[in-house]
Amino acid sequence: MQYLRHFCLLCIIWLSISAPTLNAQKWVDTLYSIQSQQNIEYGIAEDFAGNMRHLLLDISYPTNDTIPICGRPLMVMVHGGSFLGGSKEDPVLKQLTIDFAKRGYFTANINYLLGMFQTEKEVHCNVTGIFNTPWDCSNMADSSEWYRGNFRGMQDMKGAIRYLVNRAADYHIDPQQVFLVGESAGGFIAMQTAYLDDETEKHASCFALEDVLAPNAIYEMTCVQNLGFDTSIVSLNLQRPDLGSIEGTLNLENVPYLIKGVGNFYGGMMQNLFSVNTYVKPPKLYLYHQPNDLVVPFQQAKVLDGLNAFFSNNFGCANLINRPIVTGSAGIRSWIDTISAAGNLVPEYYIDFTNNFADAWTQFLNPVTNGHSVPDYWLHSNRLATFFASAIDSCLSSTVRNEESNLTWTVFPNPTSSRFSLRSNSIHKLNSIELINPLGEILFQWQIEESRDQVQIDFPKHFSTGIYFLRIKSGPFIEIKRVVIQ
Repeated sequence: MQYLRHFCLLCIIWLSISAPTLNAQKWVDTLYSIQSQQNIEYGIAEDFAGNMRHLLLDISYPTNDTIPICGRPLMVMVHGGSFLGGSKEDPVLKQLTIDFAKRGYFTANINYLLGMFQTEKEVHCNVTGIFNTPWDCSNMADSSEWYRGNFRGMQDMKGAIRYLVNRAADYHIDPQQVFLVGESAGGFIAMQTAYLDDETEKHASCFALEDVLAPNAIYEMTCVQNLGFDTSIVSLNLQRPDLGSIEGTLNLENVPYLIKGVGNFYGGMMQNLFSVNTYVKPPKLYLYHQPNDLVVPFQQAKVLDGLNAFFSNNFGCANLINRPIVTGSAGIRSWIDTISAAGNLVPEYYIDFTNNFADAWTQFLNPVTNGHSVPDYWLHSNRLATFFASAIDSCLSSTVRNEESNLTWTVFPNPTSSRFSLRSNSIHKLNSIELINPLGEILFQWQIEESRDQVQIDFPKHFSTGIYFLRIKSGPFIEIKRVVIQ
């Protein structure tokens, strides 16, 4: 009896210790130890002023998890700063990078090209450093500068993704499970990276434009020099060339990848990116926003509208000029709902809005009520993690679509350069094979005229290197296999 009591006591102690592990939610709870590396160069690109910039990223990843057979999901973070400032050292983004690595992701936090041309006009207000953005520096040469800053950030983010998935084997990344997260300007960039997927969506502002006039001298120290855009106004290259493809130019020797989800923290869109698309299934979209945001409007208005009104009405500041109309998270939800009601393809979304309606003076006097922030980090980051977890699949390369089939097809050699073979001992003979890209599009189909349990296939010569999938139909069964062309 004494022995039984001791045994039961040990059981209770073990259960109390192990309960957090037993009840842990995969991809949601921070379960793992991690390792991080800083300042990895993922490319060199030309900024708005003609300077070549070294683009850096930080990475974090678990060290004591069981790596999935296809690799870990990849999450790429991008900071805010009105396309003028900010960096991957942003504390919220750094924390997200660490915490999602602890959840089992391979995470990266990137820098990207910053800077836009300020106006030649003298538009000055003695209010600087507001929300980490010097006030005067937000007076652009024209509204096109905002579109161009966003576009360059998108090109860099796509280049960073390609840099990482091209090293999928070394980093243990699953290219079919990519997630993007951005705050403020980074939210604009992350959503544009995911949903601006067709060249026809490239905005007119991102093609070649007339040269700008040199910025006014008042922007010399505050903007050009202090923000590091150049050594002086006179050294700026004032040309505005075509910004090129929506894919950019970085790391184009890419492994195909699939964006599964996007997290937007108080960012927005400069155009509706849901009406035109090439994806088979749109990435899921998490939208966090506060109704009293003074920087990025909750619905739709000019960027910085709330701050502009506050300082012009209360401090006599001249209105910031050449600001584009942008659409915040509530307006984005309306876009999606309207397109969905018409029967068109739209992302599944999760709304995470607060009830913070503090006015501008309250926010100015009490920063806790700031509408352009995340007041409860753990609450909202866990909601993001839970939403993304529902999008993470088991590996396609190990998925048998009909569980009654115990014998699977073998693909060899894999990787291959031009030819592969299929072999199986199944009693069901091979009927057809489809070659599918990571977007789920059927690229080629082989019909097998004679049922066989072994076949040799030659790839069409025009296919580029990368990861593809074979949908193998044999008898009543369908199986998916991953194949790498190198």
